[in-house]
Amino acid sequence: ALADVLSRPAPAGAHRVSATGHAHIDSAWLWPLRETVRKASRTFANVTQLAKEYPELVFACSQAQQYAWVKEHQPHIWERIKEAVREGTWAPVGSMWVESDANMPGGEALARQLVHGKRFFLEELGVETEEIWLPDSFGYTAAFPQLARLAGAKWFLTQKLSWNQSDRMPHHTFWWEGIDGTRVFTHFPPVDTYNAQFHARELAHAERNFAEKGRATRSLVPFGWGDGGGGPTREMLERARRLRSLEGSPRVAIEPPARFFEAAHEEYGAAAPVWSGELYLQFHRGTYTSQAKTKQGNRRSEHLLREAELWAATAAVRSGPGGAYRYPYEALDRLWKTVLLHQFHDILPGSSIAWVHREARETYAAVTAELTELTEAAIAALGAAGRGPGDGAPAVFNASPYDRDEVVELPDGRPVPVHVPALGSARVRLPAPDSAPPPPAPVRTSSERREGTVTLDNGLLRVRIDADGLLASVRDLHAGREVLAPGSRGNLLQLHPDHPTRYDAWDLDRHYLHRHTDLTDAEAVELLPSGLLSATVRVTRAFGASRITQELTLRAGSRRLDITTDIDWHESEKVLKAAFPLDVHAERSTAEIQFGHLHRPTHTNTSWDAARFEICAHRWLRLAEPGYGVALLNDSTYGHDVSRTPHPRGLGTTARLTLLRAPHSPDPETDQGRHRLTYALLPGAEVGDAVAEGLALNLPLRTAASAPPVAPLIRVDQPAITVESVKLAEDRSGDVVVRLYESRGGRATGTLSPGFPVERVTVTDLLERPLHDEEEGPTSDVALALRPFQILTLRLRPQRHGG
Repeated sequence: ALADVLSRPAPAGAHRVSATGHAHIDSAWLWPLRETVRKASRTFANVTQLAKEYPELVFACSQAQQYAWVKEHQPHIWERIKEAVREGTWAPVGSMWVESDANMPGGEALARQLVHGKRFFLEELGVETEEIWLPDSFGYTAAFPQLARLAGAKWFLTQKLSWNQSDRMPHHTFWWEGIDGTRVFTHFPPVDTYNAQFHARELAHAERNFAEKGRATRSLVPFGWGDGGGGPTREMLERARRLRSLEGSPRVAIEPPARFFEAAHEEYGAAAPVWSGELYLQFHRGTYTSQAKTKQGNRRSEHLLREAELWAATAAVRSGPGGAYRYPYEALDRLWKTVLLHQFHDILPGSSIAWVHREARETYAAVTAELTELTEAAIAALGAAGRGPGDGAPAVFNASPYDRDEVVELPDGRPVPVHVPALGSARVRLPAPDSAPPPPAPVRTSSERREGTVTLDNGLLRVRIDADGLLASVRDLHAGREVLAPGSRGNLLQLHPDHPTRYDAWDLDRHYLHRHTDLTDAEAVELLPSGLLSATVRVTRAFGASRITQELTLRAGSRRLDITTDIDWHESEKVLKAAFPLDVHAERSTAEIQFGHLHRPTHTNTSWDAARFEICAHRWLRLAEPGYGVALLNDSTYGHDVSRTPHPRGLGTTARLTLLRAPHSPDPETDQGRHRLTYALLPGAEVGDAVAEGLALNLPLRTAASAPPVAPLIRVDQPAITVESVKLAEDRSGDVVVRLYESRGGRATGTLSPGFPVERVTVTDLLERPLHDEEEGPTSDVALALRPFQILTLRLRPQRHGG
């Protein structure tokens, strides 16, 4: 009865669908990691068998981690995958270790997602993947286009933007432009799913929905059951055969994603529109905060990896090719892959079951212990474990790329001022016995008990803490201005009811803003005993079933007010914020992202602006007016909000950090228990100050036993050029790899000076492969000239003597 209808071909101008088999398998979500090993094995077995029956099938599969699991646990299925890749029925895609969250991983971590993913596909399958494949992540950092291109990827795919609550993305095929100006050709399938089943209504929706119709003719449809459902089925492939060319429906061709991107680029690339900046998902904003211990474990692990690689590389170069110290390649590779796995887009965002996050906490504890051991071993190799020459003073190590003048606490509890060079170490100058000369700007404290206030003053800041333990005044003595908005109080903890409409752990819905409770009652406000180098006020509060202790510390010579927060959290469906109303008229906020920063409007002129009522920032968020800025720093918080706040003398801006949530699903005990975190107020901060102090807060100085000072392995003389990582090359050649970037948003020239003789310098991609034919010969200095936010990877070959 249908033979005549099914025989009528589609017209030549019909929309063209490139269909590719797919099975979106979350590496963890409503099941633990171990179950994903089985899910992947079952699905991959199904697909390789199905391809024998339907030779036209092409299955696109991402996440190198899942391939690695199958290779380890099901070697016979792994052999079938390799055969399918050779035959062309299997297309490795994605270029990443896992389909990670794309907001919160640090810059180097996102680079390593690409490095480890690309390397696995190259070494194990002989495939150079050319796309980023992130259909389900919850928004995308504006650093991605540059990272993609530096990893050798040309294309980007996402689907999640179809979930926007307020605004429809205006494009489906477009150029995505990052903060540095790099563009990557991007597709957002108009079928609005990554689990299509080849129903006619899906293809009709894709054609009707396609934003570029009339200018372009092609879109991509990933089809197959996901999350362990087995991927494509016989029914789907039979439908695809009938839909190859059918009147009234798009033309269908099953083909690899690369073939779609090549054809779409050839047809439309030159005329495609441009989307500049982040791809902000207007949904799932609670994922910046849920499961605070998972986020804290990720942040701490990223910085410990940075330290371990730096000191291990320094020890290896100082030891020489035949020296006693051996760079821990295997351990660092394994630890990086562990951290990258836990950046999966349902683990790091906090949207998995309790089992997953319990295991994550245990894993992060083990990662911390092993990285600490590796770092200490490298420092020991540098001579820090034994007694060095001189007076036996301890050494202080600085993994930050900026010189540090700070107060550190020695193992015996004594605070001492130190100056430590960037990426190097220095010995502590201990005062003579019975001598305690004051530092240049000692912290003065006073207690005005009549008014119940405590004042801290170090000559740079004068901080007044009232009887409620709130910041009544923060005066920048250098600028001669008050930081807090008139009539307001800072570090005000605010508790909101938190009842998302649909997705509990995922969402923070706008209506939470309608009600809140200011936590102003304090059980105690105490000025702790202190010396000349620091002063601390401890504030204790209780509310509901929870308790908070905060220590507000001002140190000599520092413009940073640190607020160390210990929370015993037992609330239900609440969200906790820390508010700082600032006397700054800021038209935009500036937030650190990977390898740079991003500006966002503080107004709500458009629906797009209003939708950003919760935003993601890494180590700092800055609010500024011409001539003056204030930064908020943190050591483990990602969620923030910014609003304009009128006051009697004008218009100020309030910045709030989102500290904790308490959703019930999928983990009914989310974040219950003890948390310890630190955030800080930095008045008078330029962007460069925020960069340096954000790194300082997240890379605390490390004190070791008596040792001679260690000269930095690398020096850069331009503060706008920030060193992101220092390590040895992955090919075990002994070459030193340095990744750096321009961090202030302008052009920067400077000089990189290696602390060792260099035979050759090569500019490379993220995988440490040469980007250009030319190389510099023996040199003592490397001239640098960077565009705004440009990432540069240099490979330095040490001179080797005597073979």
